[in-house]
Amino acid sequence: MALTAVWWWPDRWLKSSAFLTMTLEEQGAYRNILDALWLRGGELPADERILAKACGDAARWPEVRAKVLRYLVKVGNTYRNDTLDEVLRESTRRATAQRAYRDRKKNGQDHA
Repeated sequence: MALTAVWWWPDRWLKSSAFLTMTLEEQGAYRNILDALWLRGGELPADERILAKACGDAARWPEVRAKVLRYLVKVGNTYRNDTLDEVLRESTRRATAQRAYRDRKKNGQDHA
């Protein structure tokens, strides 16, 4: 199931250590990486070319890399983000439940 929309909590972001310690450029690169993670089901290959492209500016990747990777977790040959993984799991759970509800309604199995 493809999830194309993501939950975002501005209050959580504005209080996060990523927001508070990163420059605007680093924040943008990090947010772009989070979007790429979301669209790829929560993981990106641990490949510098892919990460550089995903950050939004491959030429600036060497300068923002260390700060951005501080907020990612390397798992085997991929990078993940713990918070994004939690949101992805919950989003998938809700989407699955909603789809099951719609299917029951469509088939006349829901008598509420």
